[in-house]
Amino acid sequence: MAYFKTWEGIVEREWLDELDHVNFLTYQRIADEASIAVWKDAKGEDDSSIGIEFVMTETYVRYIRELRLGDEVEIRTLLLAFDTKRFHLMHRIESQGELCCVVETANLCFNPIERRAANFTTRILDRFQNRVAIEGDNQPKLSIARRSG
Repeated sequence: MAYFKTWEGIVEREWLDELDHVNFLTYQRIADEASIAVWKDAKGEDDSSIGIEFVMTETYVRYIRELRLGDEVEIRTLLLAFDTKRFHLMHRIESQGELCCVVETANLCFNPIERRAANFTTRILDRFQNRVAIEGDNQPKLSIARRSG
């Protein structure tokens, strides 16, 4: 599977800091919107009965070029990996066909009532299976693989 569009918008005045640069945290915030779109897609329309959510456990941001006020922004996302309760996303934040920022996230399925990790539903696993990336030239910085020690 390839990158798929998960979010689009336009750089707004409130995104800018006192130097008229897009605030660093804004890249993470809009990438979070893209992660939410992936999660909603995986859970499906009737997500109220599932009772699970996701939390971001790790993030990596690589700034490449500046966004400016009024620029059109598109986020394209790649599901790099998943297991029974974790998933790894790579978001490409682009403007006018140019890569501006890469945001990677490691995420965990979470039961907010029990306050602990939860397993994905069959639907989520099936949806992720249909979205997971085919090996390519991606060079992720994060991993959901268990670390020894």
